[in-house]
This record gives sequence, C-alpha cells and structure tokens, in this order.
Amino acid sequence: MAAVKGFAAAMNKPIAGVTSLEAAAHSAEGDRAYALVNAYKGEVYSQLFSFDHERMPLAENEPLVSSVDDVLERVAGLDDMTFVGDAVETHADAISGRGKLNWSVSRSDHCVAEDIARLAFLKYSRSQLDDAGTLKACYVRPSEAEIKLSLGLLGSKIKRSLKHG
Repeated sequence: MAAVKGFAAAMNKPIAGVTSLEAAAHSAEGDRAYALVNAYKGEVYSQLFSFDHERMPLAENEPLVSSVDDVLERVAGLDDMTFVGDAVETHADAISGRGKLNWSVSRSDHCVAEDIARLAFLKYSRSQLDDAGTLKACYVRPSEAEIKLSLGLLGSKIKRSLKHG
C-alpha cells in the first residue's frame, strides 16, 4: 500500500483500490456471495456482497472479523449463498454442515491477482478512483500493537517514549 501510494504521489496518478474481500467475492458465481478471508487466530474476515450487471461486488454490510460459527449464524436466514475466499477450504465442512441446500462453497480456479486486476480495471473504467491522499487501508481488526497498548501490555521503554512524545 505504501509503495503504491508513493508511486501515485510521485507520478500524480490515480489509484483503484481493491480490498481482499472484494477480490474474493469477484470470483463467485450467482447473485450473492459471502467472502471469507483467513484472519488467523481461528477467525475470518467476512463480508456479504451482491453484484451489479458487470459483476462488480457491491458490499451489503461492513467487513467483520469473527469466528466462522459467528459468520454462519449471521447469515443463517439468507438463501442462495455462495461462500468464497481463501478461508472456505478450511471451513467447507462447517458451511455444508449447516444443512442449507442452497448454500455452496466456491473454490477459485485462478490466482486472486487476476480478480484484483479485473476489479481495478473496472473501477478505473468507472472513474471510481482515489489518489495517494485519499486511499485508505481497510483494517477490520486493530494491530497487535494497538491491542497491547490498549491493554497496557507494552514494555516500559515504549510507555516512557509515548509519555515524552
């Protein structure tokens, strides 16, 4: 992200930002997709998408980080759902075990870079662009350092530097 923003600023060029959840959703077929991306620590990043006529993923909710069980509870009332993303491999049994006949797991047959490139081109063609100053990272979960700071678990040297800064 820093490199892209640096190049865009230096060359005065626009940026077409694509989130990992959008990229995962782009590979889905059907009218609706729930993207699941591995967040590690037993969790997934997830977001529900529908699609426009050009297959641009349209976010139906905010991205979240949670357990797969929480994701499945959240979407239990929805029909015709395709689950996509790098976390579906690991959790395919949990998804299919819910007994929903109209839920499916879709494994992409190509590299996610293809989906990123296609979405970036589509955003470019629609002038849905940012620049180095407006493009923001989409962090769903705070960093480990932010978590430790909020819990007071940082070392005394770091705490001293924050007090004097």
